[in-house]
Amino acid sequence: MVTKVCVIGGKLQGTEALYLAKKAGMETTLIDHSNSPLGKNFCGRFICRDVIQYNKDLIEVLEEADIVIPALEDRETLTFLKKLSQAHDINLVYDEAAYAITSSKLESDRMMREKGLPCPRYYPEGDFPYIVKPSALSCSAGVARIDTAEAMDAFLEEHRGEEWVAEEYLDGPSYSLEVIGVPGAYRTYHVTELFMDRDYDCKRVLSRPDLDASLRRQLEEETVALAEMVRLHGIMDVEVIESGGVLKILEIDARLPSQTPIAVYHATGVNMMSELAEVFAKRKVAAVESFNEERFVSLEHIRVEGNRVNTVGEHILTSAGPLRQEKNFCGADEALTDYAPGKENWTATLICTAPDKEGLARKRERIPEEIAALIRQPVVYGDEEPNR
Repeated sequence: MVTKVCVIGGKLQGTEALYLAKKAGMETTLIDHSNSPLGKNFCGRFICRDVIQYNKDLIEVLEEADIVIPALEDRETLTFLKKLSQAHDINLVYDEAAYAITSSKLESDRMMREKGLPCPRYYPEGDFPYIVKPSALSCSAGVARIDTAEAMDAFLEEHRGEEWVAEEYLDGPSYSLEVIGVPGAYRTYHVTELFMDRDYDCKRVLSRPDLDASLRRQLEEETVALAEMVRLHGIMDVEVIESGGVLKILEIDARLPSQTPIAVYHATGVNMMSELAEVFAKRKVAAVESFNEERFVSLEHIRVEGNRVNTVGEHILTSAGPLRQEKNFCGADEALTDYAPGKENWTATLICTAPDKEGLARKRERIPEEIAALIRQPVVYGDEEPNR
């Protein structure tokens, strides 16, 4: 019995959902108002339409799906989809209440502090530097670093009356973990490590089968506590930073994330779209079996402009054309890319796997020379780091 999944929105999250659904052998439909979305090549059927302008045929498509995944963050569309699902037989995997909490950093931080969960300190507690970001934007949108009291005063004056968060800057490794389920029955997955570009956008994800067991348990416990805190019905990802042996919570998002589920799939064999279907689909779906041993995996984004190659945050993909899956591309086992022969400017998400850390490092080291061979000229390779 083939599971039918409908994904609404074909950008970063939608591409993630469609890629994993395809790997799971699901029957996929993508609905997007753009006629050329990023994930178009990963769906079995594409419908170019704004779901708010629905008709009887579109309702039938949504009702036929075992699960409907809203892979977008437009509040008006999400509210509309929730109402539509209540009026029709549409199995929407979207927790409106949990999403409302996690899409406000001020509200989610308030709840975490009440529960005694570890978080970075807010300004003026702590010491400079601080990280500032809008309360209602996700990922790296609007993130900046402030190093002096004078700069903070100027920032606060400029953004007077707006909802911003200013919290202490912590310098340590960042980790991510996903959780799926309902209150009292949650499952966590594989821990990944996150690496940022100069604008604090995630440029690289590494699987961490070698992570210290006590840190893994700490993150798992914090993640389940957060899921219970928001009474999650669905999927949520948690991002933390290690500071003095304590994992302090940076972000929680009650939605399907991008990047990390693909890395987890290649590291463990566990497919989060299958996991969602097992818990929430209209029809019973078999559980997913993991690999015997976890693999070492890297997933990273590159932007090629002529002979200049830069590893940058995933935001670069939003300017790309529809991505395609390529095997054995530029030294990677697999890639999602808009490259075409003769094209000077292109992007790619490169996925490398190996049974050990050393093998993964050797494979990644070959990437620049493999790109040079592909474009037939030497390359200048850059790997952006956060502004410090």
